Amino acid sequence: MLENRYFEQDDLSLLEKLAEAHPAWKEEELGEKKDAASYMLSYSMYNGSWLVWEKDGLPIAVSYHLEWAPSNGKPWLGTVLVDPAEEKKGYARTIIEQIGQTLNEKHKAVFAAVPINRNEWILFLSQCGFEQLKLEKDENGKQFIILVKPLAEADA
Repeated sequence: MLENRYFEQDDLSLLEKLAEAHPAWKEEELGEKKDAASYMLSYSMYNGSWLVWEKDGLPIAVSYHLEWAPSNGKPWLGTVLVDPAEEKKGYARTIIEQIGQTLNEKHKAVFAAVPINRNEWILFLSQCGFEQLKLEKDENGKQFIILVKPLAEADA
């Protein structure tokens, strides 16, 4: 069973460790110029939720999601990073499901954006119930796949 709590300043070393363990994520999100603290600060204006996920009282993952994004007024999944020693055990999928359950009270879907060249991320999210919605380019011309995952079961 995974428990979550809000990210605290003391958890920055956990995010740094997870970033080092996931070089593709680090390249996409931190680039060459950001550390974990400045990265988190760059998202502070969005009022999202940084969560630490624990198994048996030990932190094994970090996630970030928004309940309301300025782009479309809808919830977005931003990040799910799992300790490599705990990968392939279903924890990332469980985290996405638990975030979805909290969002389900007010929303019908959650969105995610993935750089078009990150096929493994796209595949994973599709296995978690996300579907491709459209392609978009950011202000620098980088192309992203926008995905959406329905949260509520359709009424029978």
